[in-house]
Parts: sequence; C-alpha cells; structure tokens
Amino acid sequence: MPFVLSTAWIKDGKSDRLREWYRELAERSDEAFETLDNEGIRQEIAFILDTEHGELLCVFLEVEQTMDKANDAFFSSPFEIDRQHLQVMDETTHGGGHGRKAAQLMYALKNPADGQREVFVPPTG
Repeated sequence: MPFVLSTAWIKDGKSDRLREWYRELAERSDEAFETLDNEGIRQEIAFILDTEHGELLCVFLEVEQTMDKANDAFFSSPFEIDRQHLQVMDETTHGGGHGRKAAQLMYALKNPADGQREVFVPPTG
C-alpha cells in the first residue's frame, strides 16, 4: 500500500481557479476514475492548506505501483481530461504539473472497519 503526499505552492490569485477545477473533476468523475485506473491510483484526495507562506496544494495518493510509473502514465495519457489537468496545474501552481514535491513517507496504518489491518513502513536505505 504505497502512499504519496504530493505538494505544490499555489500561485498568488490562482486558488479560486484551482478550486473550480477540482469541482469540475468531481462533476466529471467518470472521466477522472478512468484516468486513475490508467495510472494505477486507488485514491486521490486533494487539500488546500492556507499557511503564512501562501497556499499549498496537498494531494494524497494511494498507488498500486511506483509514483514514477503513475506519473509516466499521466504524462503520456490518451485522455483529454489529463491534458486539461496538466494545463490547470501549470496555470495555478509554481513549477506546474512537473514541479510537485513529494513528502517522505514515515509509516502508514490502515484500520478498516471490517477488514484486514495493515502496517506499512518503507524500506530504509
């Protein structure tokens, strides 16, 4: 169960555009799920964190494979919605779609109500 926290600083004055895009993604969820399947992503959850340094986009992902493989699938995607997503990221975030920074995963606990508990600690080294 590899997890990724991807972050990007939002450009000044662009957070409303980003919020609008995420609302559109929710309305186009059938298309969005198709792209997640293509990328091997099981969960994608986006947050905007307002800090004293500006607004930070934080996206939590649960991926089936490595994030590099998921990114390769995204950047070579046959889906129009992925091209639009990249455009919005380029328009609204510093570094654009290629400028995201990933946090270092320390550990993960998964505690489903009626399922198998899981512990994940990434390998060191």
